[in-house]
Amino acid sequence: MGSVLSVESDRRRREGERDLLRAKVAASEEELREARTAAAAREEAWEAERRERDDEAARLRRRLQEAEEKKATESGGEEGEKEKAAAARPEEVAGKWKQLYVAIKTELDELIQRTPQGERFYFGSEQGMIGRLRKELKTKEDTMETLKSHVKTMEQEASKRDREIDILKQSLRILSNNKKSHGRKN
Repeated sequence: MGSVLSVESDRRRREGERDLLRAKVAASEEELREARTAAAAREEAWEAERRERDDEAARLRRRLQEAEEKKATESGGEEGEKEKAAAARPEEVAGKWKQLYVAIKTELDELIQRTPQGERFYFGSEQGMIGRLRKELKTKEDTMETLKSHVKTMEQEASKRDREIDILKQSLRILSNNKKSHGRKN
């Protein structure tokens, strides 16, 4: 009788451990969902900030263009003289355009080198934060997988022990029936 109580208490303890592990897995899954939600919110904020910067750059370009047009209309006669002088010095104009082209190309090349292939451009602190969040996400996913496999292993062990207990109970019944039948023959 004591072995049956011991087996029953052992089964309750295993079920408690299994429930605890399931709770840990659920908590880890919730943390993972929260981390993903937070990362998505940060990415949306960065995207909005990028759009704002693009809008501001467009406004500044328009303002610059308007200022240049205003200056050109104010100088009126001087502009014609400048155009004639520019036509007289095509090599200088071509040289200035080449310098502008090289400067823009250099900036774009630097930007491309700073940006990982296939990803958006982020400033250094943002890139570090994203890297940290990705590592944390990977760690939590690995922990969840480990806990799930541990729960599965414990469930398999519990079902194996339950089968062994059933076999022992059946064996005990058979032995007790055999003793009863031998006792009646005597």
